[in-house]
Amino acid sequence: MSDLPLNQVLGALDNKDMGFWDRCTPEHQKKIAPFLLNRYMSLIKSNGDIAAYYLMATNDRVNKQYFELAKHPKLVWQLLCTVSPGMGKQFHQWVGNKKKDASDKKTKDIYKVLEGLYPTAKRDELDLMAKKMTKKDIKQLLISHGEQ
Repeated sequence: MSDLPLNQVLGALDNKDMGFWDRCTPEHQKKIAPFLLNRYMSLIKSNGDIAAYYLMATNDRVNKQYFELAKHPKLVWQLLCTVSPGMGKQFHQWVGNKKKDASDKKTKDIYKVLEGLYPTAKRDELDLMAKKMTKKDIKQLLISHGEQ
């Protein structure tokens, strides 16, 4: 077993195999990335209650205190084993980080202008306006408010 397949590791978690960690060689233990497993365990390809359960259980048991637990990878492994409800192997999806979009900066700039023009507006209202407006719309709005 020179490589450690991800589906084997996730399968061990789904089967609540607490001893899997101890059976791994030190080299394999180094290949097991608890942070990534935390992300994988939180999402399964399923609709409904079981998917919600995995997400909430992972968040409650591991994610909330992850950075305090990270120094103890065997403990993180054992906690991840408790996430599975024992219903067999699941297909765990990967959800990467949100990619920064060029429009994010534009939206933030527009948000700041709108915040200045409408100081009593609620955050969700400003967010919605910032997402819908273009720079041309903002220039026109500033002109109508006597700002430019």
